[in-house]
Amino acid sequence: MFFLTPRYLKHAKLLHKGVTRFINYKRDILPPAKLDEICTLRSSLEDAMKVRDKSRISTLNEQINQACEKALPDAAPSEIADNIEVFFVAIVIALGIRGYIAQPFQIPTGSMQPTLNGITAEATEKDPRPDLFGWLGSFLTSTRHLNVISDHDGWLRDYQPLTEHRIAIFMPYCILHFRDGHEIKIMSPMVQLLNELQLSKHLQSAEVQTGRDTPDRRYERELVGRVYVKKGQLLARGIVHNGDHVLVDKFSYHFRTPTRGEVFVFTTKHIRGINVPKEQGSQHYIKRLAGLPGDRLEVRSPKLWHNGKEALEPGFKRVMQGTFQEPIEGYRGYADAQAVGGYINQIDLSQEQYFAMGDNSYNSSDSRVWGTVPERNLVGPALFCYWPLTNHWGRIK
Repeated sequence: MFFLTPRYLKHAKLLHKGVTRFINYKRDILPPAKLDEICTLRSSLEDAMKVRDKSRISTLNEQINQACEKALPDAAPSEIADNIEVFFVAIVIALGIRGYIAQPFQIPTGSMQPTLNGITAEATEKDPRPDLFGWLGSFLTSTRHLNVISDHDGWLRDYQPLTEHRIAIFMPYCILHFRDGHEIKIMSPMVQLLNELQLSKHLQSAEVQTGRDTPDRRYERELVGRVYVKKGQLLARGIVHNGDHVLVDKFSYHFRTPTRGEVFVFTTKHIRGINVPKEQGSQHYIKRLAGLPGDRLEVRSPKLWHNGKEALEPGFKRVMQGTFQEPIEGYRGYADAQAVGGYINQIDLSQEQYFAMGDNSYNSSDSRVWGTVPERNLVGPALFCYWPLTNHWGRIK
């Protein structure tokens, strides 16, 4: 025959367990009198449980709770302390997720367009800043409207008059530095500010050094000092479209092999053909995985071939649906390596070698230019475009 334990006895056992834990954890800081009081109440609870005295157990429940709450009057619960603790726990969890499971990544260039957008800008003749409802749309689409007028007279400093900074991972911006310490913030990345938005054009006496691309085909220019800026002078006017923000799965490649055709992220550290200044450290690139170890890969513009057959994966088919002369949905097919200054049109991939290509093939510095990606450089597949809320939002294909 089975006997069910009454609910009040179950609660009494939980209470006994809780008060015992309280005593063990707080014994070294409890006043002796309070410690004796709580221990005596616990003994009384044990006696009441043995004889199943429901009324006595109910009374002891209140007495024990009150005694424990008042045992440490100087250590009363602090809402601020609790919030700070929760905040730091959240940070630890977020860093753990970022380090081992998923990491946010901003698309910096246009090498994957139109599949994924990089940061772009366009100059305008008139002030492009919208009204209140327009600002809401700008926020949702991650668009910045600039009409920057100088609020200061003075010479720009000679050394690095323009520097780039970043708010978290979302907003790269520039600061224009004057010799007297004054600064003007311009909410645009440096490449777009000096190229599309033509900051140097507005600074009529500016000297601009030009002549090289970044490793991922972003044309670089550098603003040199010895420039006088007048108050009320136009500095930048136009629209900046922030690149897509994606989540990268850093977990999957520990348990599965990469899949040909998926969009993936990798580091540049061990790739000799990518000359990144030491002070910048390793960068992250995002491309489509065009070739796996053991593949024979060949570009026959506008087509891509794997092991003697035309590429079959959906991502490749989208790129190959158009040509340079007749793009379809923004896709123009695959360009020969020579069209982008590269040298690899055909390759047999050995073990631990991967071939990366941008969907914007005519404007993508990729494995055709700087060679294969070592296996140790792989970070993971790009899973989801979470910002901005445009037609790219959703799972990445």
